Amino acid sequence: MAGRRVLRSARWWWLVAAGVVAVAAFVVAEVLGTRAAPISISYGNTGNSAELYPGIHPGRGIHPVNDFGGFHEDIYIPPQNGTFSLFAAVANNGTGPVTVESVSLPADSPISLAAPVRYSTPGMGGSNQIPPPTSRVLHDVVLRPGQEMFVGFPVRMWPCAQKDVWTGISTFLVHVRNAQVTRTVAVPWGNLGDALIVHAPGGRPGQPDTVCAPHAVLPR
Repeated sequence: MAGRRVLRSARWWWLVAAGVVAVAAFVVAEVLGTRAAPISISYGNTGNSAELYPGIHPGRGIHPVNDFGGFHEDIYIPPQNGTFSLFAAVANNGTGPVTVESVSLPADSPISLAAPVRYSTPGMGGSNQIPPPTSRVLHDVVLRPGQEMFVGFPVRMWPCAQKDVWTGISTFLVHVRNAQVTRTVAVPWGNLGDALIVHAPGGRPGQPDTVCAPHAVLPR
């Protein structure tokens, strides 16, 4: 009989301990869920993109295409010499603050970063100009709910391309975190779901079916 009472007592304490662990796990999950509000990142409200960014050399001949009716707009980028700028905006549409760790281009993009990405926010440098003339290297920037920042990409591309072959760059990548959650969000190049449109890179000046930037200088 004593052995049975001991066994029953041990089972009872085991059930109590299991219940305590379950309650603790639920409380922790609720706390983490409260701290980690859903991440919602999108293109900002400044209009469509690929304009020049202050402090970075502007590209030549960049202009909107596929914009009939105002429901969509892509950006055509002809072959370029050297480093030039792309502009984008990033907004936090979520309910809690997020930290933008970095911004990058897709690995298969025919346009690549030539220097660290820059950023600015309204009011930086005492100016509400869009984007403000003062900027910093983008690293761990906190965006509050509803806040927007402007991103400057110093980029380069092969200065020659194939005339009749096209390729598109539909998004750039925003690496963001809040509390315990880290995500990479693919953001289009404008608030109408825009993409960058380029001729497929390749070739050299003088080759047939090849278009090059004026006075093209080929990278070594």
